[in-house]
Amino acid sequence: RGEGCGVVFLKPLQKVRLPAKEDYSKIWGVINISAVNQNGRSTTPITRPSQTEQEKLLRSIYQSHVDPSVVQYIEAHGTGTAAGDPTEAESLGSVISKNRSARVPVLKIGSVKGNIGHTESAAGAAGLIKVLLMMHHGKIVPSLHYSKEMSSIDTEKLNLAVATAVEPWEESSEYGRVAGINCFGFGGTNAHVVVRQVKQPEPLPAFKKPLELVLLSAASPKSLQMTVADTAEQLSTRSSITLPGLAYTSACRRSHANYRYRKAIVTNSLQHLRQELKSAASTEPATSKGEAQLVFVFCGNGVMLREFSEALLSSEPVFRDKCKEIEELFQQHAAISLLPARNCSSKDLLNPELSQPLLFALQVAVASLLKHWGIKPAAVVGHSVGEVAAAHIAGYLSLADAVKVIYHRSRLQARTASGRMLVVGNIPVEEIAERLHPYSGKVCIAAFNSPISCTLSGSVDAVEAVQRELAEAFRQRNIFLHVLNVPAAYHSPSMDMILGELEEQLEPLEKQKGEFEVISTLTGVAASENDFARGKFWAQHTREPVAFTRAIQTAARGRENVVFVEISPHRALQRSIKETLGKGTKVFSSLQTDAEYQTLLTLLGNLFELGFNPNWQHFYHGYQSVPVAIPQYQFDRQKLMSCLDIHQEANRRGVSASHPLIYSINSDNVEFGCLVSQDTTAYLYEHKNNGVALVPGAFYVELGLASVMSSSRPKVPLNTCQLSIIFSAPCVLTQNSQVLSIKLSPQKAVTTFEVLSSSNAVYAAGQVAKGLEGVVEESSISFQAIYRRCKSVISREEVYEALSQVGFQYGSTFRQLRDVHYCQELKEAIASIKVKEETVRDMYSYCIHPVLLDCFLQMTAVLTSRAVQSRAGFPSGIGSLVVLRPLEEEMMIYMRVSKSTGNCLEVCGCFVDKQGSVLAELKRVTITFMKQVSSRDNEFLFENKWKEVSLSQTIGHLGFKPRVVVFADKFGIAEQLKQYLHPASRYVTFESWECLMEGDTQNKIRAEVEDYDEILFLWGIQKVNEGLPREAVDQLAKCCEAYRQVVVALREKTSRCSVRVITYRTTERYVDHVNCGFALYGMTRTCIVEVPEITFQLIDLSSSTSLDISVLADVLVKYKGGDYPEVCISQ
Repeated sequence: RGEGCGVVFLKPLQKVRLPAKEDYSKIWGVINISAVNQNGRSTTPITRPSQTEQEKLLRSIYQSHVDPSVVQYIEAHGTGTAAGDPTEAESLGSVISKNRSARVPVLKIGSVKGNIGHTESAAGAAGLIKVLLMMHHGKIVPSLHYSKEMSSIDTEKLNLAVATAVEPWEESSEYGRVAGINCFGFGGTNAHVVVRQVKQPEPLPAFKKPLELVLLSAASPKSLQMTVADTAEQLSTRSSITLPGLAYTSACRRSHANYRYRKAIVTNSLQHLRQELKSAASTEPATSKGEAQLVFVFCGNGVMLREFSEALLSSEPVFRDKCKEIEELFQQHAAISLLPARNCSSKDLLNPELSQPLLFALQVAVASLLKHWGIKPAAVVGHSVGEVAAAHIAGYLSLADAVKVIYHRSRLQARTASGRMLVVGNIPVEEIAERLHPYSGKVCIAAFNSPISCTLSGSVDAVEAVQRELAEAFRQRNIFLHVLNVPAAYHSPSMDMILGELEEQLEPLEKQKGEFEVISTLTGVAASENDFARGKFWAQHTREPVAFTRAIQTAARGRENVVFVEISPHRALQRSIKETLGKGTKVFSSLQTDAEYQTLLTLLGNLFELGFNPNWQHFYHGYQSVPVAIPQYQFDRQKLMSCLDIHQEANRRGVSASHPLIYSINSDNVEFGCLVSQDTTAYLYEHKNNGVALVPGAFYVELGLASVMSSSRPKVPLNTCQLSIIFSAPCVLTQNSQVLSIKLSPQKAVTTFEVLSSSNAVYAAGQVAKGLEGVVEESSISFQAIYRRCKSVISREEVYEALSQVGFQYGSTFRQLRDVHYCQELKEAIASIKVKEETVRDMYSYCIHPVLLDCFLQMTAVLTSRAVQSRAGFPSGIGSLVVLRPLEEEMMIYMRVSKSTGNCLEVCGCFVDKQGSVLAELKRVTITFMKQVSSRDNEFLFENKWKEVSLSQTIGHLGFKPRVVVFADKFGIAEQLKQYLHPASRYVTFESWECLMEGDTQNKIRAEVEDYDEILFLWGIQKVNEGLPREAVDQLAKCCEAYRQVVVALREKTSRCSVRVITYRTTERYVDHVNCGFALYGMTRTCIVEVPEITFQLIDLSSSTSLDISVLADVLVKYKGGDYPEVCISQ
């Protein structure tokens, strides 16, 4: 006995019969007739065969439908039993063999069960497959383990012969090869089918493609590489494979939709394909990101179409028919001939009346062909005249109306044939605009192509003058200047003369509801269906500058993995798009001069590799071919050990009712478990470093927080918990399941926890403090202020590329960051995040979903310094995490660097909703970078380290009140301090500032400090006028000069004296103001070195509360400058 599964596909013969074949399937054989009956009720026992019923079954076929002499072979049920085999042989002999013509050879019989055993319910399929293979190869194979001497069947008497060696299977001239197949069921069911061979001549396709596209895909990188290598090898050994057959099979007879790893190859021969496959087999395959969104970009004036692609016209009926339809519509307005365009002279092609209709026809035909192939955009953008084609493809203009717009626009613009257009690049557009003021009315910006590229338009003389001036002014800055080959100054005052007539000619246009969004380059935002139906809109569109930069930014905003496809005769706008959105932006060309068909197929292949699934049946319509045996999927096989005890334990206990991951291990709720496997936590396997899957630190945060929450009695709200954690060691994920344990040590207000392996290796340790509702530093943030500071942008693709460069590979689940806006000087960044659907389903079951918290850690890569950008940074701890409210599907992540040393980066930040309210706050998130073996930077660098003194150690009986000179501020700090100072202390008020600076300054200062040995200098506490830079500099200079005069006066005293400089919020790394304390800090540190006879001390206040003032008074008594040169008073 054995077990098996056999699969064959059955289709009605008329669907695949030549010449009207529908799907070009390979036909292995045809079932001429089948019959079935049942003898289970009449035979005892039920398993005993019935010769009567078997003969009755065979007679129903061979007496009236099939001539027994035609059948050449019988595949018997042949179980090898003493009762079954003789009964079956007798029934075959009496019904078939004895009624055969004497002129035909003896009837051959055999059974596959001698080869593979009885596969029970699959036995009939096994017999059928064996017969089909024998027919295909023309061989009758032997039945193993048969011996005539040992058999109880008289084969000669029954006119039967059991095949005991490989024999040729001859074809009959009329029927080919014909066989019968027996199959009997356990309960008495008997079945018999007659199968015959079909000769299948391979048809020639109606057309032959100039190039072919071969597609391969797999579920893993290794599997794809193996499939690529196997296909290359098969091409070397299989001489019957044709390129059209292979290409058709790879696209239409292989499923790709569920496979993320893909390879597409454009080729014109099997030899070239084999070389490409061998090269691809040794390279790491790219992963399709999924959920990418297409934007079609239609080029405008300045892109010359010399001729239509002959390959597209002859090979693609959809393209050809669309071009003819457009030509017929134009001819309703004027005698315009578009096909073939190659007969036109260069001068003709410059004429707007021909060039614009040609460009429009090409764009609409190409976009229509792509849509027919299943490539549909989410949005479209049209640069200048390209917006007409864009509006039609999006469904807002009928083809007739779109032709009408192009006809009248081009006809009228031909009247304005004068002027020049100049493309300027590599210089910010704002700087170019400033240079145009002297040329007002003569030269204007016709198109804003990117932040550093624009197109100028105006009179010939004026544009030439501007060109010379720009070339000279920006000679050292690699300015790009290119005169467009156009006959008119489009989008300039030259167009004013035709606007009225154009508006009049285009009324009315039919309003239509669009299929997808059009980002108009008139406004830079999405247009409405009403816009395109108004002649005024198209008149304005002809005159106003092209807002291409803003339109591209709008198209990308809110779209994840956006991919641009340029609908143009050749590459024209790719550079502008990348200059606008970043170098990592994906922009593909649809056509390229002299290689149109290859470019179009390359585009299709690129989109396939990115995860798009074109309609391959439409692509191959008219080019169907008989499927071939390759490509064959190669499985990435792995030997796995099933940890049944782990699964059983987890299943027995069950996860916590309140959490999807953890379950309690003991009754007192101080130990929890978490099963990590590809079934329960599949997303973790997408978090890799150098190809090795690692549990992210964010996962330990969730385990610790969830375990403490589950153990708390009574239950506590999440927003009353504050977590801190240290990550100790990485946990490597393998194919085998493993259980992590979380051990808790509850105390009164704090619960510590450890996350351990089964061998008690500590992966992470931390604590959760429970108290009143969580308090965060800021309850809300101002997006406007942050974006004003964070002007640099790095695209999401560039972020993940940078992470990939240092070894981090993230699957699609973890790639949820969007473009990041940052400020390198202030070390802060902000990014939006739209949670993916698969994460949304679970996120509200978690305290803070590990995938979302990991996005925060990923974003720190943007703020790394150049010194460590080439090294991997791993999170080593989180000082504080407070979750105020559940995270949302759409939110922002904000962060800033709070500390940076040689190999460490410390950041703080938050998750905020779209209104700016803080959802979760993180502090002291430490990223530790891998050390370089040869790096000794830290040995030569110094840093400030504050030694914390608790409040209880500071506050005490003041007793002694110092007698000092106070250079008092005007914000009240000196006034509050007065109660702690000696009544004989002297106060020099801020209002004395100007008086003191006039006349004999030195003598006045000397008189103020003459009888005192200690100075408190608070004049640095003042608000600087940041709005007026000159006044701000003047204030800083006066403050520093006053301080210098005090130091000079004290140097002349014979007694030892001290200066204590008191500042306000000067030691903070990031502040929202400018004050004189910054300058005084630098001066004082210099004085400590250069004026040793005076003792200096810096004291910085973080606030002016009464508590901080009392601490300040205590510092003046207990913490002298000689021992404590710098003191920071901070809560």
